[in-house]
Amino acid sequence: MSSPHRVFITGTALLAGGSGSTEEVWGALCNDSILSGARPSDAGLAKLAGLDAGDASILARHQLLALAVLEKAWANARLSAERNRLRGEGGKTRHPRIGCVSGTSSGNLAAMELEDDGTSKIHPYAITRWRGNSVGAAATLRFGLGGCDFSINAASGTGAQAVFLGGTMVGHGLADAVVVVAADPAPSPRLLRAMERNRSVRRDQVARPLGSGRAGMSPSEGAACLVLESAAHALARNAEPLAEWLGGETANEAHHLLAPEPGAGVLGELLQNSLQGHGAPDWISLHATGTPRFDAVEVACLKKTFGDRLPWVSAIKRTTGHALGASGLIEACLLVEGLRLGKVPRWPADTDPALGLVCPGPPPVPRRALQVGQGMGGVVAVNSFSAAVPVP
Repeated sequence: MSSPHRVFITGTALLAGGSGSTEEVWGALCNDSILSGARPSDAGLAKLAGLDAGDASILARHQLLALAVLEKAWANARLSAERNRLRGEGGKTRHPRIGCVSGTSSGNLAAMELEDDGTSKIHPYAITRWRGNSVGAAATLRFGLGGCDFSINAASGTGAQAVFLGGTMVGHGLADAVVVVAADPAPSPRLLRAMERNRSVRRDQVARPLGSGRAGMSPSEGAACLVLESAAHALARNAEPLAEWLGGETANEAHHLLAPEPGAGVLGELLQNSLQGHGAPDWISLHATGTPRFDAVEVACLKKTFGDRLPWVSAIKRTTGHALGASGLIEACLLVEGLRLGKVPRWPADTDPALGLVCPGPPPVPRRALQVGQGMGGVVAVNSFSAAVPVP
């Protein structure tokens, strides 16, 4: 889907692999190395978010993660310095034309598991941490996001789907700007056991996505935020665009609760639609989680779509691990960074020969990039980005 109005990306921020530095994460990706830094403490996240102790005390970890990246992305976009307190009613700042699309895959479930052990007293704010709009409620209140507000959960496709929805809102004039934010903590013990039970989590800590010995994903903590703005709104305040969202699409395979559609017909349709609407990308970011079936189906679809004109490929979860609902947004932030720098990451090393994924040649200077996001339950989403081009 294309939009009648241009959509600029004016702010980004991420937390992945224990790092809150986009430059550090980008550097690791360019080396095809694994990030394994220490996760920040709750107090550290509260400091990054600019929260006082009282407001921080009523938030779960996934909300703290979300507000930490939102604070940085908002500041990078040079938007309003005003912030609202989370507790109490009183007067509040509200931006009626700035919306929010937020999500988490399992952050609210993790919070509920960790806080409700059957013996502890339930906190008065517990329901605000456990419910489905826990990220959106904290984000909209803190930053006065008074426009259209959507809280979504599309499993691992949450981040990519959130970018599509936010871009569509701005592109069709429903908002002047939209904050897109998602966060997931490391899985809680019970959630991790559930992942192990459905065989989606790897036991081998060496094999990585697209590798020969891959046997499942490596779940990790993560969060990311994009600020999307209409070109008119950005130009009116002299904001500098980092990249541009050209359009996207999302659909459902309606095939299986866990497994991918064997022929990846829906993904193929979305890729073809993107090619027709936005042209061939120089660079494509695969969903590539490390589960054998998903990786193989995705690569087969890619080869069928592009034939012998394969774009440059990256598999970002090789470096960051799989941050569940936040993963698509982390990947979108890194696509924006690559387009801003005019660089692509290193081609994934030691890929499974059975995939037949052959490097097409020297690294391109990317002008257009395509993101693929997928989630259990049949969710498929693609987003097309380009390097920033000034409005004539």
